[in-house]
Amino acid sequence: MTPIQREIVREELLRSIAWFGLGLVGWPIVVTEVAWLEPSVLTVIGLPLVTWAALTTTAIALRSTTDSAAQVETRTGLSVSLVVGIMGGGVGAVYLVTGGGYPALWTTAAYVAVTGGAVLWYWLANPPANAADVAR
Repeated sequence: MTPIQREIVREELLRSIAWFGLGLVGWPIVVTEVAWLEPSVLTVIGLPLVTWAALTTTAIALRSTTDSAAQVETRTGLSVSLVVGIMGGGVGAVYLVTGGGYPALWTTAAYVAVTGGAVLWYWLANPPANAADVAR
């Protein structure tokens, strides 16, 4: 393993602590809210482990193949942050409809409006290749 590869693996393993923690909190909530998913050791411990392994492996593979620094200051980092935010908002919208009892039409409309606004802002802002250039 090269020193660069070792650094990538180390950074992503440290970041993956957050993924595992969110999985340990999030999956039990999903299991208790969804009727068709039986609470067991496999679902409460297994799903967070599988989620952690998949996300960590994907992050290491992406950083190794693209030579990306995975920093938010870059255009790629801003794009990834936007996509993750859109996906997180979608999960939140689904939860509000299924678990919170909010009306699906209004929740979907709000989600689409916020997502459209964020994408439009990103498109119009056209961030530079390096956000540090903005300060200059």
